Amino acid sequence: MKRSVRIRIESKQADQVHVREASGELYDRNGSYYLRYAEPDPELGKTTATVKWDESHIKVIRHGDVESDLTFRSGERTPGSFALPQGRLPLECYTHGIERKLSDGLGSLSWSYDMYADGTYAGRIRLRLTIEEEQA
Repeated sequence: MKRSVRIRIESKQADQVHVREASGELYDRNGSYYLRYAEPDPELGKTTATVKWDESHIKVIRHGDVESDLTFRSGERTPGSFALPQGRLPLECYTHGIERKLSDGLGSLSWSYDMYADGTYAGRIRLRLTIEEEQA
């Protein structure tokens, strides 16, 4: 069953903190949760993000003006990609940890990782998604 949710997206890299909010849909299928929303960042244009998670990993997929595919597994380095109209950039993420404070898909999901763009270290990023049921 799909539920309408409000999402607060907090990202931190170095001393920069960005907080954005979006409306989206939350549903579960085959033991995984899926969160889908339109990216609220104007720099990403018309892009839809899908966050999928289960007990072992988190996957973030973007479609639209920006295309990306990133997978996060605690303690592992995983390949990914990021594509703009100008071209595709290979990425890798080393995930330090994943923290789930969730009940039936609602609550907070956070993780931190080191990002490598085309083999070059691009910094440590911390993300937290806070997911709440949309109030009617």
